[in-house]
Amino acid sequence: MRITICLSLAALLGVLLAGCADASISAVTPLPRDAAVLPTSSPFPTLVAAEPTLSGFAVLAATARQSTREAAPPTPTPLSTQLALGEARAIAAATDAAIQPTPRTPVKFADGLVSISFDEFYDGFDLRTGLVLSDKLVSLDGRQVTLDGYMAPPLKPDLDYFVLTRIRLAICPFCSTAADWPDDIALVYMSNETTTATEFPIRVFGRMEVGASVDQETGMVSMVRIYADRVEVLR
Repeated sequence: MRITICLSLAALLGVLLAGCADASISAVTPLPRDAAVLPTSSPFPTLVAAEPTLSGFAVLAATARQSTREAAPPTPTPLSTQLALGEARAIAAATDAAIQPTPRTPVKFADGLVSISFDEFYDGFDLRTGLVLSDKLVSLDGRQVTLDGYMAPPLKPDLDYFVLTRIRLAICPFCSTAADWPDDIALVYMSNETTTATEFPIRVFGRMEVGASVDQETGMVSMVRIYADRVEVLR
């Protein structure tokens, strides 16, 4: 029995060897020599991470940041304090020609100078719009007025424009935006003459102009301007 099994195995092995002798062996494709060369396609799909969904507040914040980047940078103030005599006044007057505010209830005045004080500039504060200009102030746009106050520390020795304030200040309130504008100052432009800085209260005589305006040369933002004919020192 054992001899018979061995002969059978020997015969089977002979058949297998004969089949291998007849079979042809195909050439094997060699691997690329450059290990950095990788297949350009893959049978497996590429997985892409999904972008996170932004909340409404995040979208608004991203939009605000984009708008800030695209907006022109704010102009430093002051731009120039070396303007020729009367140049600041002429530039401001050209801007004021296009500003014509309308009062809610117009106020009528007699001919001649009209006296106004800082206390009469505003009719309160609105949470959405800020300070509310009084009807008297807006009605005086383009009219001759008198206004008392103090001269803020000047930006240059020979003054052909300066800031008039309700109280005496240690520094000049030079504003860069309408939001920075205090409720107790006015920008005064002198005529073709200069005045000397003083610590005493003064009275300004001149034409009042009302409305948010930016002086293109000095960078000063103002809500109230007076084109002064003269300035008197009150002792």
